[in-house]
Amino acid sequence: MITGVTLSREPIQTLTVDAIGYGAKDTGEMSGGAAAAVLAAAGPEIIVDLRAKLAKLPRQVGVVAVTPSFKMEASGTRWVLHVISIIKNTPQGAYCPQPERLREGISSAMEAAFKLGATSIAFAALATGEGRVEPANAAQYMLDGVKDFRINHPGATLAVTFSLPTFRDFEAFASVIECR
Repeated sequence: MITGVTLSREPIQTLTVDAIGYGAKDTGEMSGGAAAAVLAAAGPEIIVDLRAKLAKLPRQVGVVAVTPSFKMEASGTRWVLHVISIIKNTPQGAYCPQPERLREGISSAMEAAFKLGATSIAFAALATGEGRVEPANAAQYMLDGVKDFRINHPGATLAVTFSLPTFRDFEAFASVIECR
C-alpha cells in the first residue's frame, strides 16, 4: 500500500494544495474536464504561459510543463503541472496513445513540484475521459509514478491527493490502492 496518498471527490481547483496536475493536451488547449476547471479558476493568462512553455518541449505523453497558478494563488495553489496525456491530432482522433507514460508524467510532475518547494500536490485522473484510458489502468500507472518518485526521493515529504469527482474514477483508484 502507498502511504501519504489521499483520494478526494472534491474538484481539483477547490483543493488546498501547493500544486495541481491535470491531463493536458499536447496543443495547450484547456477544454473539458479538469483542464477547463483549472482554466476557469486560473484565468486565461495560464494558456498563454502554457503554450509558450510547450513550444520548447517535446509534445509527447508524460512530458510536464509547469506554469504559475495565476488567480488560484489567492487560494494557496502556486503552480499548475500540465502533464501531457492527450495527443490531439492523430488518425484516431484525440486520445492517449501511450498510457504507460502516465507513470513517467506523474513522477516528473512530483519531481518538478518538489524542486519548486511544494509540500502538497493534487492530481486529477489523467486521460480517463477524452484520453480513453480505462480508470483502473490510469490509477495503476499514476500510483506507480508516485511510487517511483518516493523510491528516487526517500526523504521527500510531498503529500499526494487524487481529485476524483466522478464515481467511476474514484472507485477505480480505491480498488487499485486496496490491492496494493
